[in-house]
Amino acid sequence: MLALALMLLAPMRAAQPEQAADKRPVAKKILFIGDSMTGWLAERLEAYGKQNGFEVSTVVWDGSTIKKWGSTPRLTSIIREQAPDAIFVSLGMNELFEANPETRLRTSVDAITGAAGEVPVVWVGPPSWPGHNKGEVLDNWLAERLGDGHYFSSFDLKLPRQSARNPHPTRAGMMTWMDEVVEWVQKEGAVRLPDAHKPVGEQMTRGKTFIYKRMKETL
Repeated sequence: MLALALMLLAPMRAAQPEQAADKRPVAKKILFIGDSMTGWLAERLEAYGKQNGFEVSTVVWDGSTIKKWGSTPRLTSIIREQAPDAIFVSLGMNELFEANPETRLRTSVDAITGAAGEVPVVWVGPPSWPGHNKGEVLDNWLAERLGDGHYFSSFDLKLPRQSARNPHPTRAGMMTWMDEVVEWVQKEGAVRLPDAHKPVGEQMTRGKTFIYKRMKETL
């Protein structure tokens, strides 16, 4: 009886709220498309995939722009052929100084996201161009147009570049960049990866599908 009385007198512990289940779709197959920045980014992402149970198919179109991808009829068929769970896009570096993206790029961005249909799009925005105080207009516009979870702003990242005149990050810079993207995707992205354990060292690898097109080639 004494034990029962002590139990009744003891303060009741508040029920702990259950952690909300993560209902975001899991991307086990990713299609990564874009300009010349895409190759090394995708190779780093595939290194994550080999360790964490997902795969990456890549289409690099060197020198391509948002407008070129938005106007190519091949995009829809590429998406259909690859049947991805998510589409990663790396575009905008070649249009970084666009001062009026709403007028000049809206149709093209809508065409890219429209081709994806119900497949979630994660757009990896372009980094800044060292030595040029431009690019924030495009970066801010893409973030607003694509919405939360669909746009990763790379503009303020401090990435080592290949030279003073070459805005492309070094290989190490690309790995750092993709590492930042993966961390953001797991926390805030419209999709999530099965897991995101960081590859040991400087691992980069190509997936089964890796298509490279030169600037003057068509898809």
